[in-house]
Amino acid sequence: MSAAPGSIPPPPNYPPNVPAAGAPDWVEDILAKRAATAGPQPEPEPAAPPVWLQPQPGYYPTPTPPEWLTTAPEQARTALSPKTRSALYNATAAGAGWVLGLEPLIGRALASCGAEAGLGPALIVGCSTCLLTAHLWDRRTRHWWGGLAWAARIPLASAITALALYTPASQL
Repeated sequence: MSAAPGSIPPPPNYPPNVPAAGAPDWVEDILAKRAATAGPQPEPEPAAPPVWLQPQPGYYPTPTPPEWLTTAPEQARTALSPKTRSALYNATAAGAGWVLGLEPLIGRALASCGAEAGLGPALIVGCSTCLLTAHLWDRRTRHWWGGLAWAARIPLASAITALALYTPASQL
């Protein structure tokens, strides 16, 4: 084959010379030499870390809880009775409802119902408001975390307080 005019001729070893059928391959020759000289290598032993990196067991004290924490739960009593805690819980929820304007709103509705329709319908509206709030809202929120359960108690405490304060029978 002749090269086209103006083209670069191929290098002299192109295509590479293929060794004869009985000649050893140069890669196999290198691997055979390596295998002959390399005997079983001993595994290197890990070097011990310097002294400043080794753990010192007596350097840090062992954390132990204070004695009052481990013995107090068996001897502790609550400072308030369960009824007192319940009264404070509900009273603060009712107070929060009054500050938020929920209790006066329910109270005005009960007072206007009592003025227009009488004592019976006002008591029915007030009691049904309390029962529906307790059944549909408060019953489903009692298991919540303490602060959220308290905030969810505000509507019921406000409805009960409004029923107690603003029914027409309480103003007689």
